[in-house]
Amino acid sequence: MALPTGEITLDMEPSGGSLQPTIITHSIARTNHYTRSGGNPSSSTEPIPTQHSNPGQKLEVNLDDYLPLYRAASRGNWEEARKFLDTHPNSERAKISNSSMTALHVAACEGHSEFVEKLVKRVPADVLEMLDGIGYTALHYAAIGGNLRSAKALLGKNPKLTQRLDSAGRTALLLAATFASENKELVWYLLLVTKREKPGLPSTGPLAANLVNVLIASGFPEISLYLVKEYPNLATETDQEVCTPLDVLARNKSNFLSGSRLGSWESCIYPFLPVEVDCGPPHSVRASVARHESVQSDPSEQYRVHWLRRMLFGAIKRIARAGFMRLHDAKLRHHCAVELLRQICLQLSQEQVKSDILEIAATNGIVEFIRTLVEFFPDLMWFILSKDRYLLLPFAIEFRHENLFRIVCGKTARSKLIASTLLKSESGGTILHLAAKLAPLPQLSSVSCPALQMQRELQWFKVVEKLVHPYYKDNLNKKGETARELFTKEHKELAQRGEKWLKDTSNSCMLVATLIATVVFAAAFTVPGGNDNDGSPNLLRKNSSTFMVFVVSDAIALFASLTSLLMFLSILTARYAEEDFLQSLPRRLMIGLASLFFAIASMMVAFGATIVLVLNNRFNWVSITITSLATCLVALFAMLQLPLFIQMVRSTFGQSIFRPENIDNSMDLCKKDA
Repeated sequence: MALPTGEITLDMEPSGGSLQPTIITHSIARTNHYTRSGGNPSSSTEPIPTQHSNPGQKLEVNLDDYLPLYRAASRGNWEEARKFLDTHPNSERAKISNSSMTALHVAACEGHSEFVEKLVKRVPADVLEMLDGIGYTALHYAAIGGNLRSAKALLGKNPKLTQRLDSAGRTALLLAATFASENKELVWYLLLVTKREKPGLPSTGPLAANLVNVLIASGFPEISLYLVKEYPNLATETDQEVCTPLDVLARNKSNFLSGSRLGSWESCIYPFLPVEVDCGPPHSVRASVARHESVQSDPSEQYRVHWLRRMLFGAIKRIARAGFMRLHDAKLRHHCAVELLRQICLQLSQEQVKSDILEIAATNGIVEFIRTLVEFFPDLMWFILSKDRYLLLPFAIEFRHENLFRIVCGKTARSKLIASTLLKSESGGTILHLAAKLAPLPQLSSVSCPALQMQRELQWFKVVEKLVHPYYKDNLNKKGETARELFTKEHKELAQRGEKWLKDTSNSCMLVATLIATVVFAAAFTVPGGNDNDGSPNLLRKNSSTFMVFVVSDAIALFASLTSLLMFLSILTARYAEEDFLQSLPRRLMIGLASLFFAIASMMVAFGATIVLVLNNRFNWVSITITSLATCLVALFAMLQLPLFIQMVRSTFGQSIFRPENIDNSMDLCKKDA
């Protein structure tokens, strides 16, 4: 079935000193010029009429004639396209779609970089500057698709493409920053090759502020930092939506460590990853630019990292390159975001720090943002809203931002005055009523299980309760509820889910502990090798050391499994009061899991010793294989349960939420480079 042909009427209007096509009408015209060749468009050897673009001229284009080229470009089939181009002169600049796309537009849009490279070699440089009906060049499509290879090919042929604007006045650089957040190297490359000239003016033009804000929102604070250092005025510029870089930073918490969620192992590795904020493009990008524009990189700009740390980091990258590099890139992004914030603050005055920016940062819990602002504008620590409500402390409590809570609460006069502030909200009450509310879902889900979530909520309530004067603890809100009554009401469902989770976990673990106790108890009376007439084990005299390993490990497995059984049984028979979730139930669960782990490990040791005794060193490879498999099973159990166990230990016996931090010391940590 042939595609419907379209009659495309173009109006060439001057825009920015160049002719810009504007689609006026689209109509359907079934005029198949190729039917004289048997209906096969590829068999036509007649030259296709050249499409002229004089002002005011209406063009009638038969799109069916270009259908083979369209198909070849969209599929990346260069051989088919080359045959068509050889037999149809001037078809490389023909508009082959209803949206006035050329073959180069189609290939770049579909991401066929090899096709683009080959087509670029045979077309004139001016063809690369052609706009389609949407108002994009081929470079714009390559930038949107994040195709660095196509972008290099296009700019190698025509470097002026970086200055070519789309119908909305955007450069390829701005489109890449907006749509190609997965390809940082492409954004760096376009930034370096785009000249600061008209009509683009990416760093000083009307859309310069948009570029910085989009880079921050796309997760490229290091590129924004580079721009702000080159053009300090961009730190305070507003985009078309009246947003400054400070606004965007406050809304994008993933650019900061406090707004990122790290796993258990990532949290352990993160502090030791070396990063160096050099505020410049990577060496690979500099090399690419140097090949196209003869821009030589400065050999003095090297990472100054201690040789031992670099060697260790290199070894780590070889072991698990993908995971560690992702974590390293995240840490670099966090450091660059803080440095970018500092550069912005250098250009700001206190009057420019709007209240809503601080409110957004406090809501998102971006501690680095608050620390840096307070460093430059210390008076913000006393920030009061028009309703005489202190801003930071209620937000830290309501949204459960632990680090922010530690900063604003301390033993200073300022902190005590802040903590004694009553809430002037619609619901009434004190800050203890805020702690009594259920935590927001993102903060609640950061804890692994309902039981620990309930424990965390109780810890928050207890900590805030210490800050409130005893005279205010029994204050009522507008619904006539005390903070304790509100806590019970808000957390009723969470307590029920925590109880169900603990009982289900205990039942499952009790089954395993019972099986282990049964097996090891029976093994104590049916020792390997049997007994002699006096009842003594036959293998006791032949291999006494290995036999003792069997006896001791079997006894440890029995006692550990029984201990685990008792702990889980005590969980099943607990009363499940709110206070039990704070210490009692988590401790029992920890003891039960630890005992179960020792029971499994001891049972595997007893099993390995039994194999050695039975085989009597005749098949060593069998003993080694079975022992290795047993070790793997124990290690697997530890890996699966260790994260939960560590989280329970930290939550129950770790440092309290209330650990006041000196704001000056916390800012030093913020500025410290790994």
